[in-house]
Amino acid sequence: MKAFWNDCGTGPTPDQAEDVGLREARSIWSDEVRGVGGNFLGLIDEHGRTVQFYYEDDIPDGIDDADGLRIVLMDFPLPERQGSFGRRVTIGDVERLIETAFAEGADHRRFGAMAFEPW
Repeated sequence: MKAFWNDCGTGPTPDQAEDVGLREARSIWSDEVRGVGGNFLGLIDEHGRTVQFYYEDDIPDGIDDADGLRIVLMDFPLPERQGSFGRRVTIGDVERLIETAFAEGADHRRFGAMAFEPW
């Protein structure tokens, strides 16, 4: 897989996506991408499909365990359909979903029910 991310304005763009393994992708999510609204991790599979994990909100100050916060948008952009499939997930769900992306690819049909939103 290839990875791109944004952490408050730093990180590679999709055009500069870096080859990563599962361990590195999980590390980028946990260590590089802080829980700030607008930060994200994107993964591109071998078929050119993309899944993104996007913080829609900041992790509030004073939270000891943010795993249960449902503030991450899991998004599958489909430019050919001019929209995305997506749903909100918890921070704690993301590592498992990254594992699914590595095992199954970034195919939105492998990730359960989602809503389609046109752009």
